[in-house]
Amino acid sequence: MIVEDDRRINPIVESVVSQRAAFEVMGVAESLAEARTLLLGEVPDLLLVDMSLPDGDGLELVRYCRQQGMACDVIVITASRSTEVIQAAMQEGVFDYIVKPLRLARIAQSLEHFVEVKATLQRQAELDQHSIDSLLGRPAVPAPQRGTPKGIDEVTLRAVTELLRAAPDEGFTIERIATELTIGRTTARRYLEYLEAEQLLSLELNYGTRGRPERVFRWCGTAA
Repeated sequence: MIVEDDRRINPIVESVVSQRAAFEVMGVAESLAEARTLLLGEVPDLLLVDMSLPDGDGLELVRYCRQQGMACDVIVITASRSTEVIQAAMQEGVFDYIVKPLRLARIAQSLEHFVEVKATLQRQAELDQHSIDSLLGRPAVPAPQRGTPKGIDEVTLRAVTELLRAAPDEGFTIERIATELTIGRTTARRYLEYLEAEQLLSLELNYGTRGRPERVFRWCGTAA
């Protein structure tokens, strides 16, 4: 239903609506009284309402629909750019707010978004946050960036770091780290090599009497 008292605008809005197969204009009203009369016959899925009508405020019609339990959505089409009016419309739960002078592409965009929202709500019983944000036109929240590379768990890294930092004068071998933190040698080596690559550890080679030299790591990072 279109509720607009400007007879120059009515046919334009009606044409934009009628050109979309998903919509059918069930009535055009030029006042609150006329709109209420039309609503006695059939409740529309969508109201396109001007804010300034000859016998009152367009939001009065929105409140009337809510009080009567009419499940219809509302797109406001108005010349008012007042933040107070916009806030009042938002508080009444309008689907969209379009300001004049009219841009036909903007009205078409709103109608198409309305169809998408309704189709999604009818098709799915539940929605995840991403889908809800998309329906409400919210910007997508980027996935949090990992603070460490793949294969380096922040909890384990913190445990290794705290152990080494607590005794900066001591040398730690892979075996000692693995034993004290109850982790595998391969895991201990991976974290020690990562910290050494980040220049938080110094590496010494301890040559024994035979076999490969033993690698000894010491904390050399900041105390913080």
